[in-house]
Amino acid sequence: MNKVRKIAAGVALVGAVAGGGALTAMALPANAATTDTSTASPSAPASGAPTHGNETDLTGDTATKVKAAVLAANSGATVDNMTTEGDGSAAYEAHITKSDGTHATVKLDASFKVTATETGGPGGGKGGHHGNETDLTGDTATKVKAAVLAANSGATVENMTTEDDGSAAYEAHITKSDGTHATVKLDANFKVTATETGGPGGGH
Repeated sequence: MNKVRKIAAGVALVGAVAGGGALTAMALPANAATTDTSTASPSAPASGAPTHGNETDLTGDTATKVKAAVLAANSGATVDNMTTEGDGSAAYEAHITKSDGTHATVKLDASFKVTATETGGPGGGKGGHHGNETDLTGDTATKVKAAVLAANSGATVENMTTEDDGSAAYEAHITKSDGTHATVKLDANFKVTATETGGPGGGH
């Protein structure tokens, strides 16, 4: 009987060891899964970068809708340039020259609704390239604009000024129908004498 009990006890011990090994083996995958989860968790996306300084020119359907809304609210104005608005005050903004020659900045929301019109602003943003140039108004502005558009079908006139460097009497900065910018020079008889690629292009 003692021998039988010893054999039984030995079998039980082996079973216990085997069972413990199985439990240990079963625990390992759970531990491994816990480790995998913890190492994967720090992959949360980083916060977005600030939007200030990231304004871009509007094009296509968005530009068309913004321009239509701006001109509906400012009859007779010229849209100098249109951009996204990165300071959070609006979705879009447009710099315009009103029919009386004054400048303004128009703010619009994402639904293309005008939310504010601020007097002043870049107004075509010539950027002080020549210190003595002045914006054109009245009959002179009308004639310069007509000549510029006759030579550049589909373009948008951003601003028009006198030209004081001796190369011409007047100049206009435009955005062509393909979105490129150009500077148009005219003589005192409102004849286009040169069209230079580039230029301030609304110069926001």
